[in-house]
Amino acid sequence: MIVVVDSSVLITLARIGRLELLHRTAGVIHFPEAVFVEVVQKGAGRPGSAELAQADWVLRQHVRDVASVDRLRARLGRGESEAIVLAKELGADFLVLDDAAARDTAEAGDQRVVGLPGWLIHLKELGIILAVKPVLDEMLASGFYLDERGYQSILRRADE
Repeated sequence: MIVVVDSSVLITLARIGRLELLHRTAGVIHFPEAVFVEVVQKGAGRPGSAELAQADWVLRQHVRDVASVDRLRARLGRGESEAIVLAKELGADFLVLDDAAARDTAEAGDQRVVGLPGWLIHLKELGIILAVKPVLDEMLASGFYLDERGYQSILRRADE
C-alpha cells in the first residue's frame, strides 16, 4: 500500500507518541521534501523531528512535476502542494491531509484522500487500533482541531 502524508499528520501523531500507527499501516510512508524540511529541519527539537530523521520506514521524495506544485501554491502551502503532486506521481492508495482546502483540491484531482480522523477509522477496520475514540481524544488534547459535529460524525462512522 502506498501512503503519502503531509506535515500536519506527522506532527499530530508525533505529539501523542503514535507515529508507529503510520508504520504499522503501510510499512513505508512517503512524503515530499517540503514536508521533511518543515518537520525535521525547521521543526528540530519539536515532536517527531528526531524520530522521522532516524526512521527507516519513511521515504522522503522529490516531486518531479514542479509546475503542478507551483500552480497549487497559489492556494495551498508548499508541503500540502508537494504531497498532492507526489501522491499523484506515485499512484498512492491514500493521501492523508488535514487541511480542508488541500483535501478538496486532491479530491478534485480524483485522488483518494482522507483526513487523519478518517485515517483512524481505516486503522480500526484493519485491526491496527481497537477504537478510534481514545486516539482521537489524545489528538484533541494535544491541540488538533475538530469541531463537535465532526467529532460525533467520526465516532458514528467508526461505530463508537
